[in-house]
Amino acid sequence: MTEATLGVGKDRQVVIDPRGPRNTGQHLARLKHAVREFDNAWHDANHNVLGVLDSRKQLFEELLWEHRDLTEAFTALQLSHSQAALPEASLDDLTGQIAVLKSKPRLSAQRNETAKLKDQLVEAGLQHAGALKEAITAGEAKVEEARKQFADTEEQLRRELEEERKLRQQEQERNDELLAVQVSLDQMVKDVDDKALKFFPDSQVRAEATVAKARIEDSVPDANAPWTTKDRLAALYSRISHMRIVDRHLAQLPDAAIKALKCLWPKEPVPDNVSSIADRLLDTGKRLSEWRHSAARAGADTALRFVCSWYESLDLSTLSTMRGNAPTDTDPAKTAARRDRAYRIACYASTSTFIPPPADLEEEFTDDEEEAADGEEEAEGDAPEESAAGDTEQAPEEPITNEQPPESSSPLYQ
Repeated sequence: MTEATLGVGKDRQVVIDPRGPRNTGQHLARLKHAVREFDNAWHDANHNVLGVLDSRKQLFEELLWEHRDLTEAFTALQLSHSQAALPEASLDDLTGQIAVLKSKPRLSAQRNETAKLKDQLVEAGLQHAGALKEAITAGEAKVEEARKQFADTEEQLRRELEEERKLRQQEQERNDELLAVQVSLDQMVKDVDDKALKFFPDSQVRAEATVAKARIEDSVPDANAPWTTKDRLAALYSRISHMRIVDRHLAQLPDAAIKALKCLWPKEPVPDNVSSIADRLLDTGKRLSEWRHSAARAGADTALRFVCSWYESLDLSTLSTMRGNAPTDTDPAKTAARRDRAYRIACYASTSTFIPPPADLEEEFTDDEEEAADGEEEAEGDAPEESAAGDTEQAPEEPITNEQPPESSSPLYQ
């Protein structure tokens, strides 16, 4: 006994509760059971009709034979009474006549019995006809109920098939969406790997080695086949590992670039982003040449200040050219003494302040400096040219009379 059954029937089959929850299998089982019951009822009714017809035929045949015998006996008796003069009958004839006379009550009883049997036969026929009609009506009702159940089952199956078709369509659409997402992810992984290769080309060797090792572990037959998404992910992991190693050193580059920018252009504000700092540092070679020339001008100014402090009547216009074959150039001892004194005087030069060239004097660079400046200009392309007017000039410092040289904050002496 469950929620969907009513127990076991006479045929030892489970009786389905029509009010309980049923699925498609239960509907079909109930339909099959109803059709089987209708077939059994039809077979039983047909068998009963055939049996009644056979018994009725046999009974009529027996009645016809008895009726024929009685008719013959009655005819013979009637002929014997109709004779006008009765001859002397023998003992045997009288015995036969007595027997015939005795058989008349028996014939009447047989007639009554035949009438009763005929009435019973008619009644049995009517009962059989009623039972057959009831069986046909019940069978038609069961067939109608089975037809309705079959229609309901068919409708339910149709709904289930429609729902399954919709689910399959939704699954197909979802598979298409997932396939499109997978294609986009594959393209994304390929683009990321290509960009990583572009930014870190030296990681290609490690990436190829990682992919080759992974293909050996996966038993890939063709080692030279194009890279799949899995291969590119393995290569990208190898590149990222390489990038992490490089990033340990690259993390200090922004701070170092800012310090270098402040040293080379101390009066300029530091840009807000790294790209602007990088664009500005492209002029590092030219700026270093300018700082070297500025330091030379500071050293020359310090040397002249030392000379003028001891020789007040010195005419500076006479220092426009250099004397040839001077003793300080030809005599090694004097040359060494001159250089020693010059190096000591250089300690008093103010190299922390950039000194631009005079307005009427064009900046001159050596061949190496010009080649470096030309290379930097080609690298920076359309970068704006550095304006000399943007550099702030500062007056030379006063000469220091003490023997201790001042501390210098120039980037060349740090």
